[in-house]
Parts: sequence; C-alpha cells; structure tokens
Amino acid sequence: MHQEEFIDVHGTRIQLLRGGSGAPLLYLHGAAGEVAWHPFFDILSKDFTVYVPAHPGFARSGSYDKIDTIQDLVFHYIDLMELLGLDRPSMVGFSLGGWLAAELAVHHPRGMRKLVLIDAVGLKVEDAPIAEIFAPTPAEARRLFFHVPESEVAKSIVPDSPSPDELEMILRAREGTARVGWNPYLYDPRLRERLYRVIAPTLIVWGDNDRVTSIRHANAYKQGIAQSRLAVIEKCGHAPPLERPAETARVIASFLKE
Repeated sequence: MHQEEFIDVHGTRIQLLRGGSGAPLLYLHGAAGEVAWHPFFDILSKDFTVYVPAHPGFARSGSYDKIDTIQDLVFHYIDLMELLGLDRPSMVGFSLGGWLAAELAVHHPRGMRKLVLIDAVGLKVEDAPIAEIFAPTPAEARRLFFHVPESEVAKSIVPDSPSPDELEMILRAREGTARVGWNPYLYDPRLRERLYRVIAPTLIVWGDNDRVTSIRHANAYKQGIAQSRLAVIEKCGHAPPLERPAETARVIASFLKE
C-alpha cells in the first residue's frame, strides 16, 4: 500500500509517493522521471518507509525556474528532507538521481545514514563517455537502458506509441534533465575530486550490461568513496530497479539492514 500526495517546498508543488513502514528511505529517480509505485518499491516497503518524490519539473511536480544546476537540486532536497522531518534517511539514487545523491553526500555528508548509487551518472571518466540519451527513438532508448530491449517491462517503460499523457511526461523529463545536465553533459567536473567527503557507508549497484554508463563509472565511484563496495546485477542494463527489481531490492535491503 502506498499513497500519493502533493507538498509545498518553498512555493513549488512536489508530487510525493509514500509507502511502507520502518526506517526512512528516500529514493531519487532517474532522468526518465519514473515516478510510479513499481514492484521495486513494494519489496523495499516491507522493511522501510519509502519516499519517492518527483524532482521539480518532472512527472507531476511543479517547475521551479531557479533550478538550473545539480547543486540547486541539492538545496531543494535538503529543504524537502527538513520539511518531511527526515533525520538522516538512507538514500537511494538511480542514474540522474544517483548523481544527485552523490552530490548530497558530498555537500551534506551528515544528512544520510547510508547511501546507494544505482548506475549513477555524474562523473567524467576518460574513454568511457556517457551515452546520448536525449534523442533516441523508443527502440533505441530501450536498447540503451535494458539488457532485453523487447521485454514486456522495457516496452511498458518505453512504449513505441506513448499516450498524450506519457508523451507529456517524457518531454517534461527531458527538459528537466537538460536544465541540470546539458553542459557539461550529465557530470559535475568537481564531483570526482570531492568524493572523499562522503562519510556514509555506500553501496554501488550496477547492471553488468549498462550501455549508458559503463562499469568504469562504478569503479570510479568506488575508488573515490572510502566506505564503498560494488554489487553487480547480472543480465541487466542501466535500470536495475525496473529490469531486475527483486534482485536489486534484496541487495539494497540487505545492505541497509546491516
């Protein structure tokens, strides 16, 4: 069971999904704006109170013209956590949300209990550029994001013929991502040298067939974060929470309950 609500964060209407019971877990979504109660959250909500907000400008959250950089989102989420009364929640970030979670851990290191980065963008890794995600066709997008591009899950997340509502969400997500990640392209030039500031125990989760951010990005995060370890999800692309929800949730829950 979960509920949807809308909260006001300094004048911006934010969509929030909440479900489960137990210690707080804040999930930061990726560039696709995948704010829906997926099976991944059902599993995690057995042990945790799971919070899934939509970033400003994504899904059904309102836009906020003052957000132009990833650091602007950092301050937005510090405000959101204070508003919700979340005292050192565990934080799980996927893709764009992983980058955001890493930035939060750098700028607000005592604000979280544990950190999970899932196929996170955010770093510049020589000879391993992040793939172009803004212009592909649905078929090309599925090939980028999923190990099995023509699976039912892949087609449900990236349909060939999106409805008008789905198309609006896609366009909003692209605009929101471009605002914070267009130039430089989906990374912060200073983040890698600042990862030493992360003090939360960290789990890095990566699909073994990620065509967006190669495993070299996972190794770069692991090298930079002292208290970190890597878990690789087999037969999985860029989106473990969507493509391999049960295995991904089990790995994360085990780490968070240690």
